[in-house]
Amino acid sequence: MAGLIPQPFIDDLLNRTDIVELIDGYVPLKKRGNSHIACCPFHNEKNPSFNVVAKKQFYHCFGCGASGNAISFAMEYMSLGFVEAVENLAARIGMEAPREGQTVSPRVSPTLYDLMSKVTTFYQHTLKTAGQPAVEYLKKRGISGQVASLYGLGYAPSGWHTLEHQFRQDKKELITTGMLIEKDEGGTYDRYRHRITFPIHDRNGRIIGFGGRAIDDDQKPKYLNSPETILFQKNRELYGLHAAIQKEHSRPYIIVVEGYMDVIALAQHGVDNAVATLGTATSTYHIQLLSKHTKKIVFCFDGDQAGQKAAWRALESSLQSLNAGLEASFCFLPNGHDPDSLIREQGREGFLKHIADATPFSQFFFANLTKDMDTSSLAGKSQLINIAKPYLIKMNDGPYRQLLIEELSRMSRLDTHRIQQLIEEKTEDKLIEVSVNIERTPTRVAVALLLQNPELYSNCKALLENIELDEAKHSVLKKLMIQINNNPEIRTAGLVESWRDKPLFNALNKLAAWEHQVPDFELKKEFVDIILFLSKQNHEKKIAHLLDKSRNEGLTDMERRELQDLLKQKHQHANDENANLE
Repeated sequence: MAGLIPQPFIDDLLNRTDIVELIDGYVPLKKRGNSHIACCPFHNEKNPSFNVVAKKQFYHCFGCGASGNAISFAMEYMSLGFVEAVENLAARIGMEAPREGQTVSPRVSPTLYDLMSKVTTFYQHTLKTAGQPAVEYLKKRGISGQVASLYGLGYAPSGWHTLEHQFRQDKKELITTGMLIEKDEGGTYDRYRHRITFPIHDRNGRIIGFGGRAIDDDQKPKYLNSPETILFQKNRELYGLHAAIQKEHSRPYIIVVEGYMDVIALAQHGVDNAVATLGTATSTYHIQLLSKHTKKIVFCFDGDQAGQKAAWRALESSLQSLNAGLEASFCFLPNGHDPDSLIREQGREGFLKHIADATPFSQFFFANLTKDMDTSSLAGKSQLINIAKPYLIKMNDGPYRQLLIEELSRMSRLDTHRIQQLIEEKTEDKLIEVSVNIERTPTRVAVALLLQNPELYSNCKALLENIELDEAKHSVLKKLMIQINNNPEIRTAGLVESWRDKPLFNALNKLAAWEHQVPDFELKKEFVDIILFLSKQNHEKKIAHLLDKSRNEGLTDMERRELQDLLKQKHQHANDENANLE
């Protein structure tokens, strides 16, 4: 499959794609030393074991063993095929993947981010020039032109092919971003028609998708979000976050609401620190993302059963972040109100009073656990401990977890150490850390050193001029050295990628992440020593073979001269080694 796309293009794509920036868009990364770490997106874990190394443009999980480059991440995380992953990554940075045998230079397309920005500008312009129904709707909702402009609101006209005609050269990219929908029988049509458009920014301010609000009562659905794309995953983005974190004034907390009209309405009344999930429950990713920008989250939901359910989902997603100093509380609005209606009725100060009176995490937690329970009885106390146990297990050890255990102790009248024992019984992490169990041999160490540090070969090249390696036994090592010699700037990601369609790809992928235990300051010496050792081993093998043949069959003149040369070289090497010892 990789043969459809020229290898030089793939190398260039990997050089231009920043794997840290790519993965951080889906999995929040934290800088630690030379790596960026996170909880692995490919298996469930409480402690981060997923490492992304910028220098190598490579990721590896020490828990489940997942590893690879930007293309591998796109394939595994987004369930894309190889060609689809390459095309999507290329489109992100304004490249178009060519095909082998293509005679015409591929068109340089705008990046997907650039295109989404142009679409936003078009929708904004349309709101001003041909969006009277949308303008009237926004005025009815009390939204000023200033706030509409601040959040980039626009209008998608009612035509079925408006975008396709407006951006004729970018049809493929419009399909990739979900702005055009492909019909089964062929052809395309605009996803958004006769809707108010809400551009969705990532936390870096780039537009990655849209929300569309119906204007007419009979339009279905009322809210329509962009589909999952290479840029946008709705359960990993928060509407309004970029705007909220741009404010220069202090931000004591961030309010999480359920819809983007709530965010807009709150901003209209001077509450500009609200964000909204995009039609999904609050996820652990959302919490990790928010914790980068605030130490306090207030979840603001309707007071009905659906609001209570959404709040409990948010509580569950917050469990792993509480020990890191995050504070969470829950504000439930009066019946019949959402943030939009409440702030219009009670004003900014009235709304903020509800926020100030929000229920703390611990109070909401225990109130929900005990709502149908008689905790004055022994059976009720036992039931409380058992029902609290799964939630406490999800939390890492830390002060907040200990405080919840102490509160549980007070309510159940059971000593904290005994509760701790009950929680820890049979709750060992079921995930067995998958280390890359590779037998340590000189060849494997040398291959791993080259894969992880391709620059080693250029640094050692002068010392390895006359070495000879076994054609069969060391073929991979030789091919890697040739690859690096031909492309001295290649990095781990590109080196491994060039083997994707070969049987050894998975093995090399593992070696690229293997803990070879050679310290950085010894890398060059270790690599040179191994290559010289393998060359000497190959030299000895040739001598043994020729000596054995001379005894049994006899040698040709050419073989006899070869043996003499090999014995001379061996003698010279022995003399050199003795001189070095002296």
